[in-house]
Amino acid sequence: MQSIQPVTPAITLDVQDLVVDVLTEHGWATVVDGVSFTVATGETLGIVGESGSGKSVTCLAIAGLMPPRQSRVGATALRLLEHDLTSLSRSEMSDVRGRKIAMIFQEPMTSLNPAFTVGDQIAEVLRRHEGCSRRDSKQRATALLDRVGVPDPARRFTQYPFEFSGGMRQRVMIAIALACRPDVIIADEPTTALDVTVQAQIVELLRELQREQGMSVIFITHDLGVVADVCDRVLVMYAGQIVEEASIDDIFESPEHPYTEGLLASVPRMDLPSSELVSIPGQPPRVGAMPAGCRFHPRCSYRRDECVAAGTSPALEWAGPGHVTRCLRHHELTLEGTT
Repeated sequence: MQSIQPVTPAITLDVQDLVVDVLTEHGWATVVDGVSFTVATGETLGIVGESGSGKSVTCLAIAGLMPPRQSRVGATALRLLEHDLTSLSRSEMSDVRGRKIAMIFQEPMTSLNPAFTVGDQIAEVLRRHEGCSRRDSKQRATALLDRVGVPDPARRFTQYPFEFSGGMRQRVMIAIALACRPDVIIADEPTTALDVTVQAQIVELLRELQREQGMSVIFITHDLGVVADVCDRVLVMYAGQIVEEASIDDIFESPEHPYTEGLLASVPRMDLPSSELVSIPGQPPRVGAMPAGCRFHPRCSYRRDECVAAGTSPALEWAGPGHVTRCLRHHELTLEGTT
């Protein structure tokens, strides 16, 4: 009997050794340091971490949206399907962005142009990347508004962003991102400013659209509940580095880095109503002032002398199949998950 070989998923996005420097008042400082990951076709990859950990900057750099004079972006490899993003000019990257990779920004009120109707802002993408006529782009933009759940789309096409609620503005942002059926969607905390009911609607909408179009999604969020609900795999970032990467089950059941354990412990639990809220002590390091050794050691209750004595940040090590961590003591620690 012939054995059946496992199917290897196709890689849509390949990021290797991404480094991003930004210009500060004290000179250049590294804010993303050696980040590597892949995103398979149809996969949802979650990126979590505190504010300032480098989540959004990583994705802005991939999408070519970092300001050129105030930032420097380098990578060993940065490939989106057949495109080598590191070799593209700004003009060529503009052709790829919106057509092959698109972004849903965190705050739609500041991302949408207040001087243009929402319909025109969707139609502009179609005219720019697919050469649609004004008539065709209007029809397709109206259909997109309908698909993302905006009621009375023909009338709403002619309205301005201020005439929409927060949830409806976010649906408009999703319509813009989906207009050209990109291969990768980057969703940068798309539910942050929304109430819980609207959050659930937006998350379900993204999930439905992903199933329909087979696109890959990078989901940036602080909300570990959303991560558990929508993601297949998770990157945990701290101080510009990936400190842990694993499947969604392994992250929640068997974390291998103390920072991940701290993030999981800080989530309020309905099954333990009398428990106190937990926070990670201390503050993340400032840009340009990273501690020696493990960057998390000043806040880590498991630290030992070797965590500092190494002088440089530990390398990522395998903790299991598909599970890596940046902790020198992961072999001897048993950390608590959510189960």
